[in-house]
Amino acid sequence: MDEVDIAILERLSENCRMHSTVIANDLGVATSTVHKRIDKLHSSGIIKEFTIRVDPAVVGFNITTFIGINIEPTKRTSVIESLKIIEDVLEIYELLEPYDLLLKVQTFDVHTLKENVLNNIAGIDGIKKSYSILTTKCHKERSLSIRKKDV
Repeated sequence: MDEVDIAILERLSENCRMHSTVIANDLGVATSTVHKRIDKLHSSGIIKEFTIRVDPAVVGFNITTFIGINIEPTKRTSVIESLKIIEDVLEIYELLEPYDLLLKVQTFDVHTLKENVLNNIAGIDGIKKSYSILTTKCHKERSLSIRKKDV
């Protein structure tokens, strides 16, 4: 990635709907250059997806829960694969401590959390223990903004 790629990512991370012509004009390059660069960034996996962010509560997803999980080390891969197929699990992170995995889960209500997530987790071979942290309010949530690293 060079300076042009980073500049394109900066603009797209601010507004993924920004038109290529606007980006090209800002950078002083041809629109076709921006199109080709975006295609290359996407096909190489640097850009994972083009999407929108919605307010979960407005669309009925009222419960955000973080779940810490301790697992049997020999079953790590199978546990993660089983967790990936639970639709309400949005994110899965490996940790050093105090848990082996941390999940971010979004559900309609506590009943849905229990039925769709917690009951499934309880049935996964290799999970030793899980700890649920239900949130009451989100004060900040955003996607990664691309910016230059200060040296």
